[in-house]
Amino acid sequence: MYRLFLALRYLLTRPINILGMLGVTLGVWALIVVVSIFSGFIAVVTEHIRSAGADLSLLARDGADSPFERERPAQPLDEHKLRELLEADPDVAGTAPRLVHFGLVHRRGHRPPPPPLLGRSALQGGDVPFLFVLGIDPAREATATGFRSWLQVRDPALAVADPDDPLRRIDDLPTMLLGEERMRAEGLKPGDKVVLTTGRVAAGNVAATAIEPLHVEFAVAGAYRTRHGGFDGNNLLVDLVTLGKLLRPDQAHPVQELSIRLHPGADLTAARNRIAELARQAAGTRPGETGPVVRTWRERNQSLLQSVEHQRALMKIVLIVIMVVAAFLMYATLSMMVAEKTGDIGILTAMGGSAFGIMQVFLSCGVAITLAGVLLGTVTGCLSAIYLEEFRQFVLGLTGVDLFPLKVYNLDRVPHELDPVWIAQVAAMAMLIGALVSALPALRAARHDPLVSLRGA
Repeated sequence: MYRLFLALRYLLTRPINILGMLGVTLGVWALIVVVSIFSGFIAVVTEHIRSAGADLSLLARDGADSPFERERPAQPLDEHKLRELLEADPDVAGTAPRLVHFGLVHRRGHRPPPPPLLGRSALQGGDVPFLFVLGIDPAREATATGFRSWLQVRDPALAVADPDDPLRRIDDLPTMLLGEERMRAEGLKPGDKVVLTTGRVAAGNVAATAIEPLHVEFAVAGAYRTRHGGFDGNNLLVDLVTLGKLLRPDQAHPVQELSIRLHPGADLTAARNRIAELARQAAGTRPGETGPVVRTWRERNQSLLQSVEHQRALMKIVLIVIMVVAAFLMYATLSMMVAEKTGDIGILTAMGGSAFGIMQVFLSCGVAITLAGVLLGTVTGCLSAIYLEEFRQFVLGLTGVDLFPLKVYNLDRVPHELDPVWIAQVAAMAMLIGALVSALPALRAARHDPLVSLRGA
């Protein structure tokens, strides 16, 4: 009983112990808040990516196919044959062909284009002048992706006139759909005329050694908006047939990609493997040859997802350093306590106190400090993560400083995702570090020479 009494007395009579507790609290709080924000951001980015793509993509070959590629060109996809095979699969809910090209878009009257229409941040296309030109069939696209929901933009003035036929011609000109943010930034509105600058393989040039430049006038049909800013900032949408005729006016241009939607509950990996085998058989690809491949939505966006995940892992390492600093702070305060209580140690030893009992007194102090810090840090960390958006708005209204600019990351509010497993790991790690740090001064106290300790009493 005397051990707990002395431990409590030492804790309450030395206010400096609060520093050790606050150090542990800060470390636990930072690990919970920052990691929960990153986890929430990953969840939101994943949701945004899913909103802008299909479950599976059947590609003519792996990677971004260039229409000007000269070495080992990919075998074109037989879209009609593949459509029959895929729609017979019980897991496939819809398919949509795509023709992928590249180009620049600029206002009419400017050539060469100064400046191109660009995204405004790294997540919205960055400052890359080239854009992906996606040729789509609107009716088919709606069966494989969330195309219909893309047309529900925030600004009604930028919406397409006819959602049932969003790419219909205007003033006898082909039309395109641009990202809503880009249209707003460039001051464009539906009906405006722009020029698509691109190129195609010169007629009769089978080896693709000569490129014929194209400057084609389009009308802006309206805006589209997915939740994935990177997709909106890098892609413009045109009619599949129109783009095919531009690139190959003398013949039908083969599609390079098929978007595939699966029925809810379908096994994504099993469907991917099965469809990949069907595609290779349909193309007559022999082992070792470059042939069509199937990629899941996660595999196609692996670089972005891995980048954010890598940043979260690095942040964990940085924040653990805070916990180590808190451990040194607690070690210093406990060591000072042992030095100050040398006389008490001698008296306890003279009265029959064992070395183990003395060690328990100081070890209990350290564990109590750690436990209080862990509990306080866990509670404040969870509450801070949950109410961080409200705190951001409060600071913004009070000072005009935005602690977390949402527009940069295409977010509606500060995201968070509390992971009970991670919180338990943080608490356990903090308790373990606290116990180890407390054990060192406690062992030193237990090994004190009684005579030397009494001399200092």
